[in-house]
Amino acid sequence: MTRHDPFDDVLVIRDRLPLAVEPVAGIPAAEEMARINEANESLLRVCASMDDALPRRLDEGSEVSQELSRIESKVNLLVEMVSLLLHAHARIPPAIPVRLSAEGLGWIQADPLPRGQALRLTFHLCPQFPKPLTLYGRVTAIEAVEAGHDLSVSFLGMSPSLEDGIQKMVFRRHRRSIAQARCGREY
Repeated sequence: MTRHDPFDDVLVIRDRLPLAVEPVAGIPAAEEMARINEANESLLRVCASMDDALPRRLDEGSEVSQELSRIESKVNLLVEMVSLLLHAHARIPPAIPVRLSAEGLGWIQADPLPRGQALRLTFHLCPQFPKPLTLYGRVTAIEAVEAGHDLSVSFLGMSPSLEDGIQKMVFRRHRRSIAQARCGREY
């Protein structure tokens, strides 16, 4: 098996995400993977719409802009309230530090997994929306480190549009982290 590092020559973000890992025999059949990919694509669109909910500059003196601001505030309040209700009933695993690219996921865990092991990965990208992204992957690298075992997993079975959606999400979050770092240095 050739070793593929899902973090070589691609954009990688580091974050703390709720992650659940389940060893599996392999990826599901093509029909099931198509259904999973469609659900993941839909979730990424929801996350993107929540990420894009940045304040827009309109003519602040206009009546329309004031009304839009009021409506947006009310919608944001409703989203927060629904999110709290969903979180109360969701079983979300603890957030752990991860590396994420469009090609794979990496994290440190106590127990080792064999190279080549197929995994079902569920992780939550949107704190406001507690529905996990479900991806399949294969352990491509494992390294013993002081805190346990550093795993690198390459994603498997993703549709091109899902891979594109993850790549765009990684890019948005990377760009946001750079902007936040710049703001922190200005003060």
